[in-house]
Amino acid sequence: MGWVTMKSSWAANNMTLRCSMIAALFACCLPQAALARDVEYQGKETSIYVTPGEPTQITFPDKIEGGFKRKHSSLALERQGNFLVVFAQPEIPYEGEALLVHLKDKRSYAMRILPSDDENPRDEFIRMKDNRDIDGEDNQGIETNPYLQPTGFAPPTIVPGLMRELILVAEFGKKGGISGYRRSNRYTGEVVLNDGTIQAKIDEIFLGTDLWGYVLEVENLLDSSYRLNPAAFRIDGTRAVGAERWELAARPVTAEQQIANAHRAKVYVITKSLRK
Repeated sequence: MGWVTMKSSWAANNMTLRCSMIAALFACCLPQAALARDVEYQGKETSIYVTPGEPTQITFPDKIEGGFKRKHSSLALERQGNFLVVFAQPEIPYEGEALLVHLKDKRSYAMRILPSDDENPRDEFIRMKDNRDIDGEDNQGIETNPYLQPTGFAPPTIVPGLMRELILVAEFGKKGGISGYRRSNRYTGEVVLNDGTIQAKIDEIFLGTDLWGYVLEVENLLDSSYRLNPAAFRIDGTRAVGAERWELAARPVTAEQQIANAHRAKVYVITKSLRK
């Protein structure tokens, strides 16, 4: 009888141990969706952290209709229905890349895709929450445009609006030019600055009634990094100067650095119309 009691006690302890191990294993093997981070979109740029070579899935409240990223991007995107999978390349810059996503219901999302680190681990799954009002009007018969103009932005007739449009065209490949502006490639490739440290060439010019917008391709000529000075690009009538990045990497010496293209940047100069 004593042996039976002892055996029963051992069996009970063994069962408890097995249950504990199974529970621990189950906790480790929960579906990855349980690790999703919910993000309440507030109408401003949202930070999302990725690890090169690892996928990050972003789920939106409605079907994805289109969006924009840089022409020479370090991000590879795959979309299906209402979610987007982001793959970052090793050359993703420290300051990250901007990404715009437009949904079928006309809502838009601005995101900054950043490389993960110890303080900001990789986001495996993001669920984008959004309590903004949706226009409930019937849109049947309206032609679908891959570029859905978000509301609430400054028009291109004023400086902030024109700067935004220049960036969309030059970095994100927006088609159709800028409303109210004539696109000119007459001086494309012409060098406007070469002081031995940097070289700036005209990419294209947008000519409006009151404002002109210049898109410049700037390249670092040094073997060390270089910080751009906005004053170097001012001309008569300048209203604003912007840049894709203000810190340029040194001249590339490896194929990886050449692909990263971090020694070049777009610079945007907005001036008063020189016709006035």
